[in-house]
Amino acid sequence: MTTELSPAQIQRFRFIEAQLLWEGCLQRKDLCAAFGLTLNHVTREISSYRARYPGFLAYDPEVRAWTATERFKPQHASGDPQEYLELLLAFSLARDPAIMAGTGPALAVEMLPSAQGSIPAQVLRPLVAAISQRQCVEIAYQSFSDDDPQRRIIWPQNLVYVLSRWHVRAYDERKARFADLVLNRIVECGPADDAANLPAIEHLDVEWQTCVEVAIQPDPSLSKAQQEVVARQFGMSNTHAGWRWSTAMRQCLVKYFLHQHRLDIVPSGPHVRVALCDPALAQCYRFSDD
Repeated sequence: MTTELSPAQIQRFRFIEAQLLWEGCLQRKDLCAAFGLTLNHVTREISSYRARYPGFLAYDPEVRAWTATERFKPQHASGDPQEYLELLLAFSLARDPAIMAGTGPALAVEMLPSAQGSIPAQVLRPLVAAISQRQCVEIAYQSFSDDDPQRRIIWPQNLVYVLSRWHVRAYDERKARFADLVLNRIVECGPADDAANLPAIEHLDVEWQTCVEVAIQPDPSLSKAQQEVVARQFGMSNTHAGWRWSTAMRQCLVKYFLHQHRLDIVPSGPHVRVALCDPALAQCYRFSDD
């Protein structure tokens, strides 16, 4: 009877397969560096993989590494390029090889540095607890419309990561509506004096519950060849109406998508690449100062 794999073994087996899929070979030092294992432990892990999937691996003494045989068929790694690239991104952000299930720690990956402040644990911890327990918290929040941080009672609902920043989607008692609050602008966070569950009348977050279809196309001013380049870059499909990429997203996120791709302004200049299929979206969804 085949024994069931532990979550840790599954992660290591996924690492083994992804190394073979994307980098062509597996060396024992790769597993050592990625998971903090000893060479003896790694030897046992590879032996365990070979016993469970016989004939998948072959040892190449010239390069002193394991390679995939013709019988090799991944059982844990998906082989999806997008999965691999997303794992590379995760490694680049965290600089922690242990979270990488698809690449060796020595693979050269570089990112554009991001200028952003840190989020204090004393702010994040009570927010996460309040989301989990459906409770309110009192915060001191610095918005652009106020000179000094203002006290607010909020009911946090979700964490959202957009435009390289973390936000909390919350019902703001001060403004009597749902809003996106930037975590870096929360100066203080703690239990509210009159802490309670979400009000019984439950203010429905319509912008969160409602989905909006957003479709983009290559800018019509581009040549046919240029439009095809843009289509490949953005993963567009060739429809009866031309190249299109579309998706449904939460209504409260549309403004961020438009801003990220510079679709919330009048397009001009030589660097315009994409355009909205429905230009009216740019008028409906704009940022408001807060």
